[in-house]
Amino acid sequence: MRVLMLSWEFPPHVVGGLGKHVTELAPVLAGQATAEGPIAIDLVTPHYNGGAGVEKVSEFLTVYRVDVPPLDPQDNFNSVISSNHFLQEAALPLGDAAPYDLIHVHDWLVSKAGIALKERWKTPLLTTVHATERGRHRGYTPGETSYQIDRTEWLSCYEAWRVIACSQFMQRELQEYFELPANKVAVIPNGVAPLAEDACPSDELAAVRARYAPNGERLLLFVGRIVHEKGLQVLVRAMPRILADYPNTRLLVAGKNGSSLWPLAYELNVDGAITFLDYISDQERDCLYRIADAAIFPSLYEPFGIVALEAMAADCNVIASSVGGLGEVVRHLYNGLTVMPDNPMSIVWAVGQVFADPEAAARRRAAARNEIRHIYNWRNVAQQTAALYELVVAERRATDW
Repeated sequence: MRVLMLSWEFPPHVVGGLGKHVTELAPVLAGQATAEGPIAIDLVTPHYNGGAGVEKVSEFLTVYRVDVPPLDPQDNFNSVISSNHFLQEAALPLGDAAPYDLIHVHDWLVSKAGIALKERWKTPLLTTVHATERGRHRGYTPGETSYQIDRTEWLSCYEAWRVIACSQFMQRELQEYFELPANKVAVIPNGVAPLAEDACPSDELAAVRARYAPNGERLLLFVGRIVHEKGLQVLVRAMPRILADYPNTRLLVAGKNGSSLWPLAYELNVDGAITFLDYISDQERDCLYRIADAAIFPSLYEPFGIVALEAMAADCNVIASSVGGLGEVVRHLYNGLTVMPDNPMSIVWAVGQVFADPEAAARRRAAARNEIRHIYNWRNVAQQTAALYELVVAERRATDW
């Protein structure tokens, strides 16, 4: 089975959850057995941040990085849409030479190219929606650009043979916003790779703890993009009360431009208890998960929350807002603790639970590790995706275009 996959992100260009998803899924999905034969994927992506123009990742996965014009920060939407022309032109000779059975696009960013190729080749289109513009803005499109993105998302779903959502929450959101029939949306969760036992050697962990907790401080950790919807501002507002109850506590913030919250921390007089780390590598992140007393994800909107899975895979206590997909992954008092969104005092309560009852926290971590092994592994996700590919290809064969 030949599949064309289009993604705005792929290493070395990875920005958020979409990039992590494609990075982990594509190599495992490539080579999966189907009735049509093993899945062979050509992945077309913009050529950002380096990497070879053509990279043979494996026998069944080839990456094509396409030179596109620089994004215009004053008109991000239209420059993204314009770049789709370059992705389309790069994919055309590949599909003209040997037909694809299916086109799989990730989010609106590459949907224009996917739709054009679908129409040219009469090949079914599959769309994975990682988040929606309206969801990020709590049901609204606050401006013209936001509205254009929303309409592009709708069109991508409308043109798709099937749509993949990462959670039941996202399925409901797509049905509500875009009026999709329930049988058009397949729910396939994100996955996470278990952290290798030797990923963070004991001497490295000791060095990291000595750096950030030289006096035995309790460590709280935030990992994520520094945008309003991720809720870091809510966690910062919880810090005065957390420090009142547990003075020997420090918050580590891992995320590009995290220091933009420093003025709020200064205003609340907690800046001395917060370390803004800016961007960190995956290796550094995994070691921080290992030494942190809890990872906190106070999102206001979260279609899935792959960062919660990454923390669980590293055996870290997880505290997360009960919103969207996070509320499905983190089950209160079972594999983590959930808190009310946009509620600093709810975070204070959860931190107190972790600190006060380490035995209960250990039981929750054990439950989380079990789910990582048996539910949220990429092999399982790839098998579900391959089964959907088979279904779509079989339906296309039985359909006149």
